[in-house]
Amino acid sequence: MTVTNDSIEPNFAALSRKIVNRLESVPVEGLDAAVQSDLITIARCGLEGVTAAIRTGRPVPERTVARLEAIAARMADRELPIALIQHVMHAGIKAGFELVASDRPRSVRQGFFTDGARLIQATQALSTAVLRGYVGEVRAMTGDRRVAAQTLVSALLAGKADPTMAHRCGTELSPSYFVVAIALGPHPDENDRRLDSRVVARRKLRRVQAELATIRECRALSILSVDGGTILIPTEFATDVEERLDDLIARLTRAAAAPMIATFTASPRSRIPPAADRVHKVLDLALRLDRGPGLHRFEDLAHEYQLIQPGPGYQHLRAILDPLRAEPGLLDTLRTYFAAQGKRAPTARRLGVSTSAVRRRLIRIAELTGLDPENATDAWYLRSSLVACTFADFPSRQSPGTALCLVGS
Repeated sequence: MTVTNDSIEPNFAALSRKIVNRLESVPVEGLDAAVQSDLITIARCGLEGVTAAIRTGRPVPERTVARLEAIAARMADRELPIALIQHVMHAGIKAGFELVASDRPRSVRQGFFTDGARLIQATQALSTAVLRGYVGEVRAMTGDRRVAAQTLVSALLAGKADPTMAHRCGTELSPSYFVVAIALGPHPDENDRRLDSRVVARRKLRRVQAELATIRECRALSILSVDGGTILIPTEFATDVEERLDDLIARLTRAAAAPMIATFTASPRSRIPPAADRVHKVLDLALRLDRGPGLHRFEDLAHEYQLIQPGPGYQHLRAILDPLRAEPGLLDTLRTYFAAQGKRAPTARRLGVSTSAVRRRLIRIAELTGLDPENATDAWYLRSSLVACTFADFPSRQSPGTALCLVGS
């Protein structure tokens, strides 16, 4: 008689829990609840897979395979050994085989069980040997290639790369590259006190690196940390530059599940060092001005970038607002006024004051600086001074979403 999954499934949960708890090699007490739950599910998948396959003569159910794949991915993300997954799964398979053996007539049950147990034991030993050798080699290869890739990126950023370095990474040097600077904001779980923020941040970084590796056609080289870094992409990757790079940043943002701000420029290979310096300055500027997540083009920030270049012009612009520093409320009013597109009523609402108070403060700003915020030409100088002061007064490389809103777009 065929026994369906539905008729035996109520026993699986309890039996799977017993399997995991009885395994001496599995330190259940030292694992968190989520991992314990996943191990129990793995054992259950082994039970379901064997009983369904033998009793019905059909392949292992697709839902069982899908659950195993999802759990294995989570285990890998937690950096748990694959041997742990295998051990629990084989224990589940063995228990499932015992369950099926109990259906057989007593005269054949012992031989059936003995042969099955030997088969499972041999399969476990062989698959473990294969995986141990394969995983060990993959780790070694990955480590070597990662070191070689890091060396190549560092050399390109220093202007010292050569074809030999590229060959070690399994790639070729391009005549020109898109130099992309990115800033990675925190994942929401990094602010969860119940979790280790460093672990969450590393997982975020690994997801970004894994997603970047899947886009093989872009041949990206990167040097990244949990806060961001630099990506070099051969210019032949993108015929429609803006659309392809926008899509790339969108994909990396989804993988990170965290805000990402990026800027880019195209550069001949020999000019990558100054290009990288410039693009990171533009990124820093976008962060300080709170331009928000996404890909920002140099032309969008060219005016602001020029304003912060060292020299007498920069010092002059910064000095314009010096008379307001004794009255911080005036600086806040000016920032809010420009962020509100130069309109008094929205400014008053944002500040929680009357429009008359806003008007008086704007008059006071004009008296102290000699520039009227409501005059188009004067407003240009005041905005420029705000940009210069913002770059000078606020820490660099703030995380996306944490910078103060200083200047309206």
